[in-house]
Amino acid sequence: MNIFALIIALLGAWFGHANLIVHIPGAVFLFPAVLVWMGLHADSTRQALREGWICGSLCFSACLYWVFTPVHAHGNIPWPLALPCPILLGMYLGLYASVFTALVHWMRSRLPSPLLAITAGLLWGSLEMAQGTLFTGFSWLTLSVAMAPWPLTIQGLAYVGEYWLSAVFATCTVWLVLGKNDRLCLVLGLVFSTSLLLWGNLVLNSPLADAPHVRVSLIQGNIDQNQKWDQAYQEATVHEYIRLTRMELIPEPDLVVWPETAMPFYLQEDNALARQVRGFVRDHRIPLLTGTPRYDVNASSGDIGYANSAFLLNPNGETVAFYDKEHLVPFGEYVPLGKFFPFVNRLAPGDGEFIPGNNPNPLNWEELALGMLICYEVIFSKLSQERVQAGANLLVNISNDAWFGYSSAPRQHLHQAVLRAVEQGRFLVRSTNTGITAVIDPRGRRLETGTLFQKLTLTYSDVRLFQDLTFFHQYHTALQFALPLATCCLLLGVKLLRPRYAI
Repeated sequence: MNIFALIIALLGAWFGHANLIVHIPGAVFLFPAVLVWMGLHADSTRQALREGWICGSLCFSACLYWVFTPVHAHGNIPWPLALPCPILLGMYLGLYASVFTALVHWMRSRLPSPLLAITAGLLWGSLEMAQGTLFTGFSWLTLSVAMAPWPLTIQGLAYVGEYWLSAVFATCTVWLVLGKNDRLCLVLGLVFSTSLLLWGNLVLNSPLADAPHVRVSLIQGNIDQNQKWDQAYQEATVHEYIRLTRMELIPEPDLVVWPETAMPFYLQEDNALARQVRGFVRDHRIPLLTGTPRYDVNASSGDIGYANSAFLLNPNGETVAFYDKEHLVPFGEYVPLGKFFPFVNRLAPGDGEFIPGNNPNPLNWEELALGMLICYEVIFSKLSQERVQAGANLLVNISNDAWFGYSSAPRQHLHQAVLRAVEQGRFLVRSTNTGITAVIDPRGRRLETGTLFQKLTLTYSDVRLFQDLTFFHQYHTALQFALPLATCCLLLGVKLLRPRYAI
């Protein structure tokens, strides 16, 4: 195995995805480039599988090192047992890289170089889709999300979405790799890459359409995760969010957003803390959206179900709507196959295991129709699609990234939110406990951005409430089916082809 190539792939993946040192988004393409090179130069399919898996496992594990933090620090798992967790996750994700490398090796002499690149690109996009779908899905380190800090490269999301755009990126990468020996591939790679940048620049320089606008205030409390659920600190938490919100009341915001589980108690109950929150809202006549746990009692069985929820309070302090998180975090909010593993505990505190919600309808107040995405939900394109389909004119992501500590994860998480805003052509406002709080426009520009582990308030007065639907939204289902279908058809065609080509 070529160690030099492995180092290049590792550096490309590390610096290409968000990290704490320096983020160079374009470097991410070194990762698929090395996998393609490995596939082209492997002596056998078995070698391509092995080298692709080792390369993918190493790169994914390095970028996901932060998984250790919530497992060890908040799950109370001893570090010798927590340390393998990011490695095991990386080894799983490495299987997708392994399949990609092996199929590139298999196709290398069965297709002309330009078509080989297209097929490999579609294969890459399809494998990212599989990664984001199978076993509840983990669509995290994609090529598209790596490019989120460079908005001119991601405008295609509004037309084809995350996985198709990754397929385009991968195709251009393979063309450039093959361009060393094929002039046509080199030309195609340069022309398509340049065209993508020029078109993205044109879109970014065109003004946003007129639409009703609102003033939104986002509050980042920076509450210590180890104290947040301690009853002794609950009143201090309420006072801190009220204090920070008071700083943004002149002029009066149209909406105030507090993070996921900002209120670590049951706001639905008539308790002293809930009365303080509702009284503050009523006194200042502001609508408030806040994260809080919720429970529901089954009248017939007496069983209690718990949810990770968002409550929308009107200026009278009354609950007008609530949303229960739909896509829960495995092992964080529930334990998959928990009845078979009773000794495994979930990481999130609370009185019982959370149950998922099933209502994508927006939370409505006057002209606001808030499409809710709690924490992890923002990484799933399908969920934001459902919220906008149900009528959301503003996407809202509330999160508590304190679980991740001071690591790459909060920034990687933020970049997922950027993709959702562009795909759906909506403003997305993001309020987090410890960062990164942000306002993102439909072109993927972060108009206002907070920092990690600081108390802060962030207000933006020109959040526009769009109703128009993007091409991707209108043809979402067809595009989602077309990608794996096109890939399978091309692979089948490769199998049936008799001519052989030299690379």
